[in-house]
Order: sequence, then structure tokens, then C-alpha cells
Amino acid sequence: MSSIRHTAHKEWVVTLGAGTEASQARAALAKAGLRIEHVLGEIGVITGHGGAELGEALRKIKGVADVAEQAPIDVGPPDSPVS
Repeated sequence: MSSIRHTAHKEWVVTLGAGTEASQARAALAKAGLRIEHVLGEIGVITGHGGAELGEALRKIKGVADVAEQAPIDVGPPDSPVS
């Protein structure tokens, strides 16, 4: 039996502070364990996924203003009475 600890993966949204370069933040976030999905440098946001415990580590990175779990969005099929 493996001793590797498995954690649930979450989608993360990282907001960068004013003046923080997205390329530098991307490298630091990836090093901390975030699997980068999108870098939206113009608005200072980087999205990615990683373990549930990752949020606290990401918050400690210089230049990070906020870290939030991405909420799932589902609008349902067209003409659905519930969305």
C-alpha cells in the first residue's frame, strides 16, 4: 500500500497585487505547486488547479493579493426551466 497522501484537487483563482509581473508570479505559483491553466496578465489574474491545501501556500507568495477557490458555474441546457 502506498504512503502517498491523496488530496482533493481544487480550481484556484489568484489575484496579483498592483505592479506584480504575471510572468514572475507564474513561476513562483508553479514552484509552489499550482498547475497553471490561464495567465490573464492584463487584469492580474492567474488560474490553475492543485491540492486543497495549496491555498495557504499561495497566499504567502510575494505579489499575491488574493487566492480564492473557483466556484463551479453551470447554466444548464438551453430552454431549461432551471439554470
